[in-house]
Amino acid sequence: MNEQSTGVNELMELERQIFRMFQAGEIDKAMDEHLMEEAMVCPPGMDRIVGRENQKIMFKELLKMEGVELTWEPIEAYVGPSGDMGYVYGSVEWKMPNEDRQKGKYISVWVKVDGRWQNSVEIRNSNG
Repeated sequence: MNEQSTGVNELMELERQIFRMFQAGEIDKAMDEHLMEEAMVCPPGMDRIVGRENQKIMFKELLKMEGVELTWEPIEAYVGPSGDMGYVYGSVEWKMPNEDRQKGKYISVWVKVDGRWQNSVEIRNSNG
């Protein structure tokens, strides 16, 4: 298996691992281990959120709200020829209090830093 194929498998598993950590309430651990300090997320209908600590606050506040649900599943990944940058494309679903369930898609950009994959940017949007 070449470095690109290995990287693709690693990124797909990291996305699933982070989802499991979120489901277990391990948001701090997931983000400390897998997000760059200056990482950015662009959630649907919101301004971008820059910085690991700001993302922790946002996700913890969001997920402790009664009736909020968030799930995602990676569909495919790509790693560039250098083996140190890639992305994951996937599907996402969320439910906010007093709102209908929403479906969307996301893309996460990953960079290998000191031999470890770190999430740099994530963009999510609605299908509708």
